[in-house]
Parts: sequence; structure tokens; C-alpha cells
Amino acid sequence: MSRRTRKRNRSNIRHSGNVLADVAADARLDEGPEGVRRVLRAIYRAGATPVRDLSRETGLPVPVVAAVRGELETRGWLERRGGVILSSSGRDAVEEQLGLSCRRRFQRPVFPVLDDEMRPLHARMEALGQRRPAVDVRLDQSHATAETALRRAIFLYEHDGLEGRDVLILGDDDLTSLAIGLLADFLGISVRRVVVLECDPRLVAFLSAASRETGQAVEAVEHDLRADLPGNLLGGFDLFFTDPPYTLPGLSLFVSRGAAGLRPEVGKQGVICFGSRRPDETATAVGTITDTGLAPVEIVPDFNRYAGAQMLAGVSHLIRTVATARLSPRVNGFYEGSLYTADRSRKKG
Repeated sequence: MSRRTRKRNRSNIRHSGNVLADVAADARLDEGPEGVRRVLRAIYRAGATPVRDLSRETGLPVPVVAAVRGELETRGWLERRGGVILSSSGRDAVEEQLGLSCRRRFQRPVFPVLDDEMRPLHARMEALGQRRPAVDVRLDQSHATAETALRRAIFLYEHDGLEGRDVLILGDDDLTSLAIGLLADFLGISVRRVVVLECDPRLVAFLSAASRETGQAVEAVEHDLRADLPGNLLGGFDLFFTDPPYTLPGLSLFVSRGAAGLRPEVGKQGVICFGSRRPDETATAVGTITDTGLAPVEIVPDFNRYAGAQMLAGVSHLIRTVATARLSPRVNGFYEGSLYTADRSRKKG
């Protein structure tokens, strides 16, 4: 490609507006702009890649990937050289506009287990955890281990939940926001925004102060999720993460607030922690999630480990969901029902 052509393509990219949405529409991609981004990130991390391999990597059918490739080639983002590869101007675009910068991979089943390289981060998380406020059992708090917090951050990175993203965390006694900051600093990636909504004022103060040590500014906001999200946070995030109260009403409320925080686009993600339940309760929990318009695409059993949480045997599952076209919170307005385990006990009493 000539220098003049390269310069023209770069100019087109910089002034092209929402290219991902345009490509998704022209390729008739049900997965929307997030599906296009998935293809671009796979190519960015792997280099020249055959369409068939891209299909396996992204989970999109071969004809769909081929259609996306064609649209991106037309716009100067991709070229064919031993497979599909980013043009120089396309590489500039994904770095500048999508916030991608890291090609590091954490392969399964490795990434749920921290290797020697992660020991310094683990030590820093341990130190932060030792300074956090004590558990308040009235709020169903039960601290996740330092390793769990870091594995969560790695999981979010692997599933494109961090680079150039706006992240909303609903409740954070586990310090997941701090783990994100440590991992981002370690990988040299930029997370655009991390907002934590937390009703415990002790944690709000701690997270605000401790985030300065991790390289990632965390916006910790004191907020009781019984109330709607603050208006300036509605529809503003690419991903929400929550480890809700142990009750089914708690799950419903926190997932609803998370859904309200997502940008109303197919493919935005919600990652939810929830413990083992009887089959009927599990069906209710999954139904709560799907009724909100979130599609569970992955459940990792016993991903989270806690110090305490005897009710859950010290573990809970990780559920990754993606937004469908019918994203709709089940709970709106102020929630007045029971929420925490202690509420249920008082009711029985």
C-alpha cells in the first residue's frame, strides 16, 4: 500500500464516526458493534489470521466473519496478507478509538490460577485486603480472597471488559476495582472509567484512598442500590460487575441496577457472582437474569473463593452475560422489600 493511500485511509478512519455500528449494519450482524469489535480485537491480538480461525476465536459463523472482514476492508481497516490483518491505519484506529494496546493472553485453564509472574500483584492485593474495613454481616459482606479479586480482573480483561471500557461495579467489599487497577498497571492498559456504587461509607472512603496506590482512579460513590442509579450513570457503561447479596431478591435488584447502567447496545456485558442453590432456586436465579434481557453465555463453577461465607461453603460461581436487544431492568424506582439474609431472618422472627 502506498504512503498516499495509507494517509487517505487514516484520514477516512479518523473522520468516519461510528464505524463499528456502520459495519455491523452493513454486514447485518446481529451482535452489533460489539461483534465487530470482537473481530478486530482477535486480529489485533493474533496478527494475520485465517477467517476460519477468527470464527472459532469470536464464536461468529464463518460467513458472518467474512462479511465483517469485507466491510472493514472497504473502510481501510483490514488487509489480506497471509490471513486477515490490520492495516497500519486500522491498527492506529483500534488503538486510538477502541483503546486496545495489549496482546497478552491468559489461556484456560491457566488464567483462573495465578502463576509466579503474578505473585507481586497478589502480595499487593493481600496488603490492601488487610487494611480494608471489617466485614459487616448485616450487608452480606464476605471478603473474597486476594487471588479471587485478581482472577476476576484477568477474566474481565480476557473477555474485553477492560481496555478502553467504562466499568460499573455494584458493591465492592471484595476490592475488585483495586485488582482491576493493579492488573491494568501491570499490563500497561487503559481502563477508561471505573465507578463503584457502595452503601458502606467505610468502603467508599477506603476505595477512594487505596485506588491511588493501584494506578487506576476509582470513582467510589456512596449509594444504596435500593434507590435507582444516579441519573448521570444511567446507560453509561460497557460492563457491570456485581457480587450481590445472597438472596434471590438481592440478585434481582443488583442485576436490574447493573442493566440500567449498561449502554443499550447488544453485547454489553454483565458479570455476576452467585452461589450454588437448589435446582428450583437456580432456575429462578437464571430466569431473573434472562428476564432482564441478559443472556448467560458462560458459567464458571466455584470461580470465587471467600474468607468466611459458610452459607456458600466459601465459594460461588461466576456468570458472564451479554445484553440482548430487549435489555430491561426488572426493578425500577425505590425497592422496599427484603434484601439481605439478615432481613429474611428478621422476617421469620
